[in-house]
Amino acid sequence: MTDSLLNYIGHKSKIVKQIIGYFPEEISGTFYDLFAGSCVVGLSVPYERIVCVEKNPHLSQLYRDLTHPNFLVELLRILDDYNLTNSSVVPRSQYLKDPNIGTVTWHGETVSNFHLDQLNKDGYRRLIDDFNGGVLNGLERSVGYLVLTLYGRNSSVGTKDDGSLSGGVGPLDYSIRAHRKFEEHCGILKGGRHRFVTGSYSDIEIGVDDFVYMDPPYLASSYHYSGWGEDDERALLRFIDSLPCRWALSNTFQSGDRCNRILEEWSSGRTVISIDKKYRKWAAAGLTTAHKRDKINREVLILSDPPTTSFGNGLFTFA
Repeated sequence: MTDSLLNYIGHKSKIVKQIIGYFPEEISGTFYDLFAGSCVVGLSVPYERIVCVEKNPHLSQLYRDLTHPNFLVELLRILDDYNLTNSSVVPRSQYLKDPNIGTVTWHGETVSNFHLDQLNKDGYRRLIDDFNGGVLNGLERSVGYLVLTLYGRNSSVGTKDDGSLSGGVGPLDYSIRAHRKFEEHCGILKGGRHRFVTGSYSDIEIGVDDFVYMDPPYLASSYHYSGWGEDDERALLRFIDSLPCRWALSNTFQSGDRCNRILEEWSSGRTVISIDKKYRKWAAAGLTTAHKRDKINREVLILSDPPTTSFGNGLFTFA
């Protein structure tokens, strides 16, 4: 299974095995990932024709450029030019010896900072300014977008309506693990099975032999998805009702005290699979015991048809 290169909030790496286990073993048409994001599902399925659709043009272009023969060379050059840490080459522990790493206050105590943000903040700001100022062009822009995402707060960089980027630096960098995931992605994409399209799900013409997977912004989510509201939810559900082919929809009925009643009512009588997703445990100084976040999460996979088969072609082994 493919791990997320970008570590986006809500990426499906931990549950992709569950999700695609309910997909048809074979399709004669095209597999569409209509809210592709970091393309975890689109890169994990074994179909011959895969189209990943994403409205963020920087993200779509990044995946088109990922297998460019000079991508890694350009990546290392940008890290060097902007004086950004690169723990795929220099051990993270070595960077943390830098006196400029600073300290943080944790529950009233001053402790060593184990993040790389203080070392990268100046270079990150220069890079985002150069990206927005048109200094980066062609392959440089795709590499710059990847770096700004990996090094960004919450592994994210915001995209405004005009295409410019915004956001602050985070604690991570281009690590050994990130490099491993980059190589894994390149290996998959070199197979030539994938196409990356910039646009909306509603722009795509779907055929009867296709299979469609959707992972839209979640209406019942504690994470704020800019520009997605109840009208968008209803429009997507109408689109799904009009599809001529089989489909699967990832979503959540409830996250904490937020519920998606629109989706629950629409899904009545349909095939709804509960997704088993483990959430982090949280502990804090001053509490008598470690405690699990007291939060109800009802993540689901909704299918057009009851599943009759799961992958059995030898490419994947399901427990």
